[in-house]
Amino acid sequence: MALNPLVSVTGCAGPAHSTASPPPLAMKFAHFQFDPETDRIGEGALSEVYRAEDMNLGRPVALKILRAHAEIDPQAERRFKREAKHASSLAHEHIATIYEYGEDKGTSYIAMEFLEGETLDKVIKGRTLGFEECLRIAVQVTSALQLVHKAGILHRDLKPGNVLLQRNGKLKLLDFGIARARDETNITQQGVLVGTVLYMSPEQVRGEDLDLRSDIFSLGAVLYHITTGALPFPGDNFPEVCMAILDGKFKPPAEMRHGFPKPLEAFLLKCLASKPIDRFTDASEAHDALLGVNETLAGTGSRSHTRLRGTMMLSPTSCAQSETGAGTIMASSIRKDLASALSRNKELTVVLGEADTPSNGVKVDYIVDTHLDVQGQEGRLDLTVHFPREGTDSSDPEGSIRVVRDTVKSTKDSEWALQESLVRNSMRVLRKRLTEAPLRADALENEKTRAALAATTRGMAVLRKGTTKHLLAASAKFRKALELDRYCGLAHAGLAEAMVRKFLTWDGDPTFLDEARERAKRAISLDPKCALAHTVLGFAYHLSGRLDEAERMYRLAIQMDKKEWLSHRLLGAIKSRAGNFEGAAPLLQKAIDLCPSHIGSYDHLYGVRQCLGQYEEALETADKGIAAARKHLRDEPDDMDARAHMALLLARRGSDDAAREAIDAARDLAPRDGTTAFHSACVYALLGDPPAAIKALKLAQDRGYYIASELRSNSDLDVLRGLPEFQELT
Repeated sequence: MALNPLVSVTGCAGPAHSTASPPPLAMKFAHFQFDPETDRIGEGALSEVYRAEDMNLGRPVALKILRAHAEIDPQAERRFKREAKHASSLAHEHIATIYEYGEDKGTSYIAMEFLEGETLDKVIKGRTLGFEECLRIAVQVTSALQLVHKAGILHRDLKPGNVLLQRNGKLKLLDFGIARARDETNITQQGVLVGTVLYMSPEQVRGEDLDLRSDIFSLGAVLYHITTGALPFPGDNFPEVCMAILDGKFKPPAEMRHGFPKPLEAFLLKCLASKPIDRFTDASEAHDALLGVNETLAGTGSRSHTRLRGTMMLSPTSCAQSETGAGTIMASSIRKDLASALSRNKELTVVLGEADTPSNGVKVDYIVDTHLDVQGQEGRLDLTVHFPREGTDSSDPEGSIRVVRDTVKSTKDSEWALQESLVRNSMRVLRKRLTEAPLRADALENEKTRAALAATTRGMAVLRKGTTKHLLAASAKFRKALELDRYCGLAHAGLAEAMVRKFLTWDGDPTFLDEARERAKRAISLDPKCALAHTVLGFAYHLSGRLDEAERMYRLAIQMDKKEWLSHRLLGAIKSRAGNFEGAAPLLQKAIDLCPSHIGSYDHLYGVRQCLGQYEEALETADKGIAAARKHLRDEPDDMDARAHMALLLARRGSDDAAREAIDAARDLAPRDGTTAFHSACVYALLGDPPAAIKALKLAQDRGYYIASELRSNSDLDVLRGLPEFQELT
């Protein structure tokens, strides 16, 4: 059985398959029941959360189970119990309700109400929140937090990930895992920052004693993030973020987003004051101030009349044919009325474009296209807003960074009333869209982010082709992506996978695994829901022999993204290594279904089918893999990993001449590559050609491929084990 989970095996080492059984569909813990595979809804450093059924009361709960070990974190049990104590003492519509705390066979748990919705970190990834929605969120958070503070408790870990937005629009404040009452002793490990550093107060970063005003700073940081879409104190690593917080300098919200309401900006600036004395004293004071902001904006109409800035071009209004021809008459008037209404914003310049020369050479920030359709008393106006890319022709829709489309409808007795209603409703939509739009600098950053993601995607396609040349080329693409956007979590994850593969191909140097883990953890800190980052972190644990941690990461990755094929493949490798071939087979089949062009999965599944005694199914898997490889290689002829595994499958099913031809072609294309040389050694061994296999193994070793574990355990090489030359290699 190979230690490298990407190397396929045909030997059936480990427990006999007849003794292995698939995991149960559901498990019982105390008086709760859940499926550990499908009901996992969250995971932290010291606990796992499942959607479970309380069998005593017949209701769904969120079951949080402590998995810490005393030797790792002696205080974990105390913090876990304190979380239950604090949260259960707080009865509030915006705080998750704790049902019970208990132990089962020495393992602690907390059962709380099961909530459906999304945490704010996920919400703001998918869309820009309007100012009114941000205010509603802020009021609900401060309403909950004021009860926490009145109880004399510091939350200490306010962040978007701990605020859940339910489907009905109501919020729930979550996770009191590191909360502390003011009269409690600090059970934080000495010298360790507890909390999420991106939203920490300066005094929390410095490790000083905290009061309620530390939560106020974190509240301000969270609200800054959801209103502007950016972190107030970004940084490339932990020390940079800490230094930025201690420096206390951040861009005013009004510079980050068009039309930021001044009362709301003033509130955030007070929350984010570097000195605690300059902040609100507690959440009650902050909540009262927010209610004042709400009333001020409602009284002045600032919510719906937020300032608009920049230059807008209104294209000619096109019109659908109507029976009466009323639409044609109304179309030109609607554009004039819109231009007149928009021009009341003193900082917004409105340009009327013409059909033949839309922008007339004027550089614009927005382009608005309109299309009118009038049928009797019913009117419909389609609005399309383009946000042009810097350096492109303003009139070219293809040069848009972003395009949004809306439709307004109205039914009125008279044409004049219909026109007035359509214009009024269009203005409401346009104000909302334009105040949600990022400033030009942010738009350019978004463009860089997209370019970084594109470079990362290209790098991933190259990385898995199986040679050192591909590995280096992919690494260069990932580094280029990080030059464009240093906060691109996926690029960090890609570079982490490259480091893992360097470990396999460059003499098994463990420092590559160290760097891979650091890169993967960096990716997770930037994007906690990055499935690939969890997969790669698991991969690094896997190769370090930390199989329990690897399996946990793979399962977490699959939970985040059901299409994460590599986690299915690697989790299948863990199960097959343990002799659980029945558990491995569906995982490997799923990997094939998700990524049919990765031929190694077919080869691995072939070996598992053999161990299960499913010989016909194994041959069918080999045939499908060979067909998939030939199809893939027509498009990607330089994919050496596909060529090598196709040759292995051909050798396994007895097509000796075709197998030799396939692996020789791979050797011709990559004559000095260590990975290709190792795979060719496996093929030659299967073909009964020990001299060629030994020669290829020596080349693989000379070229840096880490063959030590393979020589000990890879069953493809069994025919070589009695040879003196093989013993010399081991």
